[in-house]
Amino acid sequence: MKGKIKVVIVGGSAAGPSAAAAARRRAPEAEIIMLEKGEYISYGACSLPYYIGDMIHDYQVLIARTPEEFREKHGIDVRLGHEALVLDPEKRRLTVRVVRTGKDYELSYDRLILATGARSKRLGIPGEEAQNIFTLKDMTDGIRIRRFIDEQKPARAVIVGAGYISLEVAEALRERGIETTLLYRGKYPYSGLEPELGPIIVEEIERHGVRYVGEVHPLAFQDQAGEAQAILTDKGEFPADLFFLGVGVTPNVEMAKEAGVALGESGGIRVNSFLATNLPDIWAAGDCCEKRHQVTGRSVLIPLGDTANKEGRAAGENAVGGRTEFHGVLGTACVKIFDLEIGLTGITQAQAEALGLRAVSQVVEASSRVAAYPGAQKTLLKIVADASSGRLLGANWIGRDGEARKINTLAVALHQRMTVDDISRLDLAYAPPFSPVWDPLLIAANLMKRKIGGRSSA
Repeated sequence: MKGKIKVVIVGGSAAGPSAAAAARRRAPEAEIIMLEKGEYISYGACSLPYYIGDMIHDYQVLIARTPEEFREKHGIDVRLGHEALVLDPEKRRLTVRVVRTGKDYELSYDRLILATGARSKRLGIPGEEAQNIFTLKDMTDGIRIRRFIDEQKPARAVIVGAGYISLEVAEALRERGIETTLLYRGKYPYSGLEPELGPIIVEEIERHGVRYVGEVHPLAFQDQAGEAQAILTDKGEFPADLFFLGVGVTPNVEMAKEAGVALGESGGIRVNSFLATNLPDIWAAGDCCEKRHQVTGRSVLIPLGDTANKEGRAAGENAVGGRTEFHGVLGTACVKIFDLEIGLTGITQAQAEALGLRAVSQVVEASSRVAAYPGAQKTLLKIVADASSGRLLGANWIGRDGEARKINTLAVALHQRMTVDDISRLDLAYAPPFSPVWDPLLIAANLMKRKIGGRSSA
């Protein structure tokens, strides 16, 4: 790109550093400034539960690139402890506060990338500001929880929420020998999964000493001298020494909204496929912005670290003259819960039906390998398809033998808009240590074909 331009990036967790690196590769002469109100940048937030559980001993290994590396190797001006407060798009200017001193200054830009991320939701009930109530969204959160466990040696913990982060934290706490209770508003954990997986998850966490209480609603925390003693619910009182809230996240969009950056129906910043906002020379990436769901075509908020990095790279390239498109998401994810692995992609049957689709599903319970081979485990796969076209809409896979990776085959199928007939004819690898003769995916596809009127494939 000709001429020296000034690119300012707000946010330094995942999307921000990826944007900065991409912009530097494409525009070696550009002035690039990255603002981060916290103390850390460019780290693996998804590994924080394993740091809390002491499976990872030092948080420093989670840092991909330090501020010094960005400055010395890439010529990027990283400003830690600098919080962007006000955006003036007409003057192309930010008001920035130095957190340590409280002093404000003005920072101009030619191109701006908003990578402001998201923050953990709270319950909105009395007493939740107590010092022993935690959330987990960034490095500072993880260090605080780990330090509290190391120093205070809590004997009991209560987790509110049962999404993937809460389930990972439950495992981490049990690894530290802490008696753990998990409270959730639904009957089964992880509301984004198919209902068939719920009992399997409950059985697994209870087998590892986690007490699960479903269909419960928190009312207040009982605190003393700034420390929570118990959480009060419609199913009674649950005392603990440590409390963890894992009830979702909210995109950080307040500054953008006040400046006239358009938001979507989901509450995230609205962007096009090039990550551009409605305002000139302003892009957005990561957990603060919407993504297009490739199955439904709708805008969604799906906060995942790998997605943020991909969006950041595209936004960084485009801010300095590139034309890189980000084509959206499938919601593909995986999670380890003690010895269980779960993979998911696309939408569930309930979500499909809520969108007015005529959805049909197929559940297959099979062996993960040839049953006689050592290490073979039970595995459960559920696929969902459109009954009219046969097009795959989504899948959940749960077991103890590589299911988290196997889901990627179905993610590719969704990306290519494959039908169950297409899937039934795939030539998948087979050997006794890795798969039964008939892979569970092929069994599911053939059974699904019969349901929607097709013939089985050999």
